[in-house]
Amino acid sequence: MEPSHGSVRMLGQAALLQATIDPLWFVTAAVVLFLAMAALGPRVSLSLRETRPPTTNEQDDLGGLLAAADLDPTAIHISETADPSSVQVSLIGLPGRRQLLLTEGFLDRLEDATATALLTAEAQRGRLFYLEYRAVAAAAVIGVATAMFGGLIAFSNGLFVIALTALVLFWIGRQLQFRADRAAADRVGADALADAFGVVADHRGVTPEGATWRTYFEVQPPLGQRIDRLRASE
Repeated sequence: MEPSHGSVRMLGQAALLQATIDPLWFVTAAVVLFLAMAALGPRVSLSLRETRPPTTNEQDDLGGLLAAADLDPTAIHISETADPSSVQVSLIGLPGRRQLLLTEGFLDRLEDATATALLTAEAQRGRLFYLEYRAVAAAAVIGVATAMFGGLIAFSNGLFVIALTALVLFWIGRQLQFRADRAAADRVGADALADAFGVVADHRGVTPEGATWRTYFEVQPPLGQRIDRLRASE
């Protein structure tokens, strides 16, 4: 059976479309879209959470802690979580416009030394652009995967290239996190920082896990490994 005139025309249009659209455009679009989501996602998530500014007393307490940690966020948000024992501290936003997100448990349940150590650790992560690197590393892996499906990389080699890219970039990310921990330890002491990480784990009801084979495919080293390295450096 010979193909109909309509089928031939549709096949011709598909071939023309495939020939005129550069697969590199798809790779670029995928990477840019992921980076935009990584940049805007935390801000959108913050806007959807129930937060409040610190009270006058909390602001006074935080002033000393932030000064000790050498951290100067553009804004401070207190998350009113359902669990009052929840302990969380994180920086949100791009460099130069970092905002600090804390839980009420961070203010109510931690000793000053522990709070200072955690703030210092987060400040050093921000100073070394760890969050930005983590997004870029993930975007690079997505870019390689998109290039494989777009035909820029042979499928037979694509999985190997993806694995190799992830191993190298995620290893660099873990080293960057360890470097941030060392920088924080230089300010507050390695044991004090390790103790602070342990306190957070206790509040969350978890046991810090050490490194396993899965760690090779993670850009964030497990908390237990970070604690062990800090103990070993003291």
